[in-house]
This record gives sequence, structure tokens and C-alpha cells, in this order.
Amino acid sequence: MSVEINLLPWRDERRERRRRRWRVMLLGALLFGVAAGYGLERYHAAGLEAQQRRHALIARHVEALRPDVQAVERRQVRVADLERRLAELKERLEQRGEVLALFNGLAATRMEGVRYSSLVQREGLLVLTGSADNHRRIAAQLRALEASPVFAAPSLSEVAPLSRGWRFRLNLVWAGRGGRSS
Repeated sequence: MSVEINLLPWRDERRERRRRRWRVMLLGALLFGVAAGYGLERYHAAGLEAQQRRHALIARHVEALRPDVQAVERRQVRVADLERRLAELKERLEQRGEVLALFNGLAATRMEGVRYSSLVQREGLLVLTGSADNHRRIAAQLRALEASPVFAAPSLSEVAPLSRGWRFRLNLVWAGRGGRSS
């Protein structure tokens, strides 16, 4: 005699419990995923908002500093202009010393009775025009210029009579500008 036990309802019940538990776990995982996604999105949004606030703060500081930057740029332009002008002034002062040496040399070698009327510099040569009482004064002037350490190679290019005296033109090399050196 055998006893027959029907296990089918018990299995169905257990299967239904497992199915419900699976559905609850699936729903829980789905809710957890949605909550985690929403939390992650909020975290990134908060980071983005903070970064945008930092950018806005930096932009405000840049705008606040813009007048100072423009003032510094204007000062730099002015400094460059002043440096250029200072360089020009130094160059002129150096030339002034050379020109002063030229005129001091002319004054030191000028003979009595000789008058200079013009001095022109052309391509490294000095052209000196003047007048003298007589030929001897012009010759003495040539010898004085030849003996001077400031000038080199004086040559008489023109002598013409005036109503009183003689007009002359001399060509000479200024030693300070490539003539002989002492």
C-alpha cells in the first residue's frame, strides 16, 4: 500500500514565493539604481554649479582688474617712449661732445685776420668757407689746420678776391669722423 502525497501545491507555493521575492528584489534594485542615478546626477550638477560660480567670480575679478591692466599697458607704452627719447638724448649728448670738439678745434686753429662764414659736412668731408685779409693769412690757416690733431688733409679748393681781402673755401677731414687718429 502506498501512500500518495501530492507535492504540487507546495511546489507551486514555493515557486510563487520565489517569484515574489525576485520581483521585490528587482523592484528594489530598480529603485536603488534610479536613486543612485539621481544622486549622481545631483552630485555632478552641484559640481558644475560650483564651477560656474568660480568662473563667474574669476570673470568679476578680471573685469575689476581690467582698468589696472589698461593702466599698466599705458605705462609700458609711456616707458618705451621715454626709453626711446632717453636713447635719442644720449645719442645727441654724445654727438654734442663731438661737435663741441670740432668747434673747439676750429677755434684753436683760427689765425688772426681769418673769419669763417660757413661750415658744411658732406660725406665725411668738412667744407669750410671764410675770408681773410691776405694770402699769407690763408696759408697760415692751412698750416695751422695741418698741424692740428683734430683735422686731417686740409686742401684749398677756391680762393677769390673780395673788395677787402680774399674769400676762400677749404676741404678737410675731421679726425673725429674717420680722419687721422692722434
